[in-house]
Amino acid sequence: MKIHICECCKTPIRLRFIKGNVHIECPSCHQKYQFDDKSIKKYVLIPLLSVGMAVGTSLAFLQKRTIDIKFIYIIGVSFITASLLEWILVKVGFLKYEKS
Repeated sequence: MKIHICECCKTPIRLRFIKGNVHIECPSCHQKYQFDDKSIKKYVLIPLLSVGMAVGTSLAFLQKRTIDIKFIYIIGVSFITASLLEWILVKVGFLKYEKS
């Protein structure tokens, strides 16, 4: 999936789903990019939203389970949700890059 075109060499830069995408680098010319200031402020909300959603769903669906099951569920769901949400927001253009 092409998310960004390098300004120097016009090479498409691809997102990594699990690795994180705050800082990316062009594979050809090694130009580095990072989120701009507005995107950093929006990016800080992603973990908060994903943990809030995981806790809310665990309270709704795992009421009679033990705390260790709830903990594993919250950690797993929040990690997957945060990664997916970041990927979607970059693809849609809500989070933007600038040269670092």
